[in-house]
Amino acid sequence: MTPVSEPLNDTRPIRVPGAAPRPVDLPPDLGTVRFDAAGSSDRGKTRARNEDSFAVAPLAGRDGLLLVVCDGLGGAHGGEVASRIAVDVVVDELARRALPADRTLRLALRRAVERASQALDETAQSRPELASFGTTLTAALVSWPELWIAHVGDSRAYLWRGGRLERLTRDHTMAERLREEGLVGSRQKVPTWESVLWNALGPSGEEAQLEERHERLEAGDRLLLCSDGLTRHLQDDELGKRIAQRAGSQDICDELVAAANRAGGQDNITAVVARAAAG
Repeated sequence: MTPVSEPLNDTRPIRVPGAAPRPVDLPPDLGTVRFDAAGSSDRGKTRARNEDSFAVAPLAGRDGLLLVVCDGLGGAHGGEVASRIAVDVVVDELARRALPADRTLRLALRRAVERASQALDETAQSRPELASFGTTLTAALVSWPELWIAHVGDSRAYLWRGGRLERLTRDHTMAERLREEGLVGSRQKVPTWESVLWNALGPSGEEAQLEERHERLEAGDRLLLCSDGLTRHLQDDELGKRIAQRAGSQDICDELVAAANRAGGQDNITAVVARAAAG
């Protein structure tokens, strides 16, 4: 897996398709703050199944919190299988087994994504019907006050701070690449290419490029990870307003998913939120 360095500044429940939202027991604090974290997922109004998966879990053996969202690709049941495998492997690497004492959290997160990629390749080799499956993956690892992001695909990570929402990841779509290279306007939509990924986890024959980012968090910050089923219906300013209007992370997730469904629900919708409050 090739790292992309430009954006880099320098009982545990796993959410699976169709799972009803429920509380997540987290450590009471991560250093000097208390975290409220939750997630919600829905298949939307037009899809027959939910191919999104997500997890919210404390790290094993260290103070820390893991958030991950995957949006499966491949049709039939392939996307559902791919997203479940990726989430399960990342959780297994970071939240079920203690990390080696000498491994940095940035390296641990990268290793977990690499293991997820390997698991997808191995599954495709043993199950030819899944040869074209794959998944996006957006993961956040928090060890207060540090935040590491690992990202492949067009799910997204956002940071809400002081009433302002900042997108922390880039969409790895052909349309976004055209905009970045100046071949179309920076705000111009390219309908044919908006949902076509040039970068995803899975046996595509090309090595996935891992986008990484590091931030320092502050008390009051809110993190949002989501699939594109949310952002195709709600623009960034609307996301920011709805995050600001509610205090609890579960309430924010439920409202975001409901709003995307009210706006059409044309895809699976997943939102994961973590809120840092002063202890």
